[in-house]
Amino acid sequence: MLTRPQVTLRVVGSEPVVVAPGGFIGRLQTAALRIPDPRVPEAAGLVSLRGRELHLLALRGELSVEGVPEDDVVLEAGLVVRVAGAVDIEVVAVDLPERVLALRFPGQVRELCASVYSLILEPQPDLVPSFVEGAPARVWSTAEGWSIDVGSGAESVRAGRSWDVAGIRIDAVEVALGEAATAPTVAGQEPLTIVARTTSVHIQRSRRPPVTVDGLPGQLLSELAMIKSAVAWEVIAGELWGRRDPSRHRMSWDRALRRLRMQLREAGVRDDLVRADGRGNVECFLYPGDRVVDEA
Repeated sequence: MLTRPQVTLRVVGSEPVVVAPGGFIGRLQTAALRIPDPRVPEAAGLVSLRGRELHLLALRGELSVEGVPEDDVVLEAGLVVRVAGAVDIEVVAVDLPERVLALRFPGQVRELCASVYSLILEPQPDLVPSFVEGAPARVWSTAEGWSIDVGSGAESVRAGRSWDVAGIRIDAVEVALGEAATAPTVAGQEPLTIVARTTSVHIQRSRRPPVTVDGLPGQLLSELAMIKSAVAWEVIAGELWGRRDPSRHRMSWDRALRRLRMQLREAGVRDDLVRADGRGNVECFLYPGDRVVDEA
């Protein structure tokens, strides 16, 4: 039976929770593993699939194993990870199936391992691991497997099935875990190197001058670039203006986001580098070939 990669985590003294790649741990209300402890950041870590391993990546606050600080922890059953120097999380089990479901469409094959995906059409067809408002197709995990909605209601996803979405053929196939092809570089888009520092971001391009973003817009982009995933705007607002009731800062957040997008547009940086999903989440959206250098 095909399953998705997942890890079972347990805050010591609590019930175990299953977390799929893309799931957050932290104090955030929507975290896959919520840790309601004031010492723990809203988004402390992110579970990520790297080849045939599941990793826990540090986002905010420190991760440590046996007293040694870690930015990237390979998850193995029996391991205990301390979060923010305060809370211990035990890795109960790691499930890495030999074969997983994937969706094949022009130019790539994408494994299904996150909890939700949306199909975008511009600048090229792509399946992104987040909820995108108005997307022509969405795929999400269920207790029974996977479902897809291409505009006519939910259907189960099984190997061998096909769908036509806006003239694009999508096939459900089986692949060996970690062997699905990556997306090609987008035609006409030069790869970006995003150097994230504490209060600024430097965007390097091969054919044009570099771009520097300072001040609040730079801090905002730096936080998003280092998280490398869609996240609730309150998480970034908490880092910029303090974690006590970040909802008070909504107007400041909107202004900073507008200024950031204006600066990127004026510098000729693509419009979707910073992208919102219409449900309060925002991300630094990277194409294949883009990379982030953490110098914060």
